[in-house]
Amino acid sequence: MAVSMRAAVVVRAEARREVLAGFVAAGAALLSVGQAQAVTPVDLFDDRKVRNNGFDIIYEARDLDIPQAERDGMTQARADIEATKKRVKDSEARIDNSVATSIEKAYWTEAREELRRQMGTLRFDLNTLASAKTGKEEKKAALALRKDFIRSVEELDLAMRKKDKDSALAKLAVAKANLDSVIAKVL
Repeated sequence: MAVSMRAAVVVRAEARREVLAGFVAAGAALLSVGQAQAVTPVDLFDDRKVRNNGFDIIYEARDLDIPQAERDGMTQARADIEATKKRVKDSEARIDNSVATSIEKAYWTEAREELRRQMGTLRFDLNTLASAKTGKEEKKAALALRKDFIRSVEELDLAMRKKDKDSALAKLAVAKANLDSVIAKVL
């Protein structure tokens, strides 16, 4: 009789486990059904155009399979000549207005910073526009004018560092004339 009691106890324990497992499975199923029902519909967006315009640049900068010039954004900036021309015109306007005004007011730090900011883009953009020329002589002439412009800007920067207002204004006029000649050649 002792054996049969044990068997009955074992059967009861297995039955309890099965019932408990059934309740747990039913509870999980009920919870998962509630989660599967979305409160709002899923919105899908077509971001191919945004990605083509440079949304993934941060990820491209880290991708070692892409050439360095493309990771730095150099090829993208050189590809759009119209945007380069617009940047050159904007830099010219800033040099004509902001730098001249700052020199006249003797705001030397502001004038130097603005000039250096514009030169950062102008060096690159003028080189891009000069290299876009078709003839070898045209490229050579444009690069020579660019070099003269950069030299005149360096002399202007030195005059601003010395805080010589008259010299800075005179060298600004030379730098503007050189910039105008370069722009006339490359545009």
